[in-house]
Amino acid sequence: MTKLSATTVSALIEELIQLKLVEELGEKQTTGVGRRAISLQINKDGGYVIGLSFGNQYLRCAIMNLHGECIAEYRTEIEKGNDRIAGQIDEALSYCMQQASGVDSSLIKGIGVSTPGIIDSSGEIVLVSRYLQLNQFNVKAHIAASYPNIPVKLVNDSNAAAFAEFYSGAAKGISNIVYLTINEGIGSGIIIDSTIYAGFQGTAGEIGHIPVDPGGEQCTCGAVGCIETVLTSPYILKKSQAMALKREVPIPAAFGEVLERYNSGEEWLEPIFDKVQYVTTFMLASAGNFVSPEVMIIEGWMNGSPRFMSQVKEAIEAFPFPLPFRQERIIPASFGDKGSLYGAATLMLQQIFSASVLK
Repeated sequence: MTKLSATTVSALIEELIQLKLVEELGEKQTTGVGRRAISLQINKDGGYVIGLSFGNQYLRCAIMNLHGECIAEYRTEIEKGNDRIAGQIDEALSYCMQQASGVDSSLIKGIGVSTPGIIDSSGEIVLVSRYLQLNQFNVKAHIAASYPNIPVKLVNDSNAAAFAEFYSGAAKGISNIVYLTINEGIGSGIIIDSTIYAGFQGTAGEIGHIPVDPGGEQCTCGAVGCIETVLTSPYILKKSQAMALKREVPIPAAFGEVLERYNSGEEWLEPIFDKVQYVTTFMLASAGNFVSPEVMIIEGWMNGSPRFMSQVKEAIEAFPFPLPFRQERIIPASFGDKGSLYGAATLMLQQIFSASVLK
């Protein structure tokens, strides 16, 4: 593939062994004659990457070796605003480095950071994140103050989660995917031809703020009746509580209770979830028509209701796409709510191991 001679390859491998990036596993068992070949592998402790994830509920941090194995992990409830999150970043990185006591900072090959919101074209600044109240937050500069000379990669959280599923999760080996996360908010990531598609100014996939309900609730973005006001857990809980009061049934205290009672077949919740199902079908059908992904990956509360997902899949299969869309193409996320954390780290691993000359 490289057009290099065996002698040159051997010399380069020897250099990688000296750098402790590659290690020998021993001789291969062969039936042929001549010198036996020696098996090699990436030395998992030859370097490390750090993943940082800002979520709607938690800030997570993890250190992974070059095999993608997690050796230290940290989680805390996330705060809001530039200064508070900056402090949490420092705390998370410090904790993980202490937990991974055998890891020298010189072996950290990169730090991947995922966050909701809009990221600038340089991949350094969170221009705006409404939910986390971030504004012009230079993540790279902040991390570089404590960890100079370490590459920092900033990526949208949904794009990071989509990449994690593509790289080693539910969509491994699939080149075109749409990833949707639906919990307290809505996010989506798009992979086209094995590459994250961020769109102009990084705003591709902001599907949650498309108005679908003219007489609905006011959204956090200021508009009325956005998809987010129909599908996300806080809005569903609010509507369910109002409906319970009207129907004189026990008022649910949390969204988990709403979902449990819907799953058990309480009839009074069906009008609410019928609307949720209709808008979910609309959203998935729109994504299917615009992007035509091989699979659509769902992360969030919907995976906790086989009853609901069955209805959505049946509706999608019956939708008049130009070509049939089998319901098997809608699959749950394999990493759950840790997708953006693993995605941030594996993006750095990919950057380390990528060899564009071979593409």
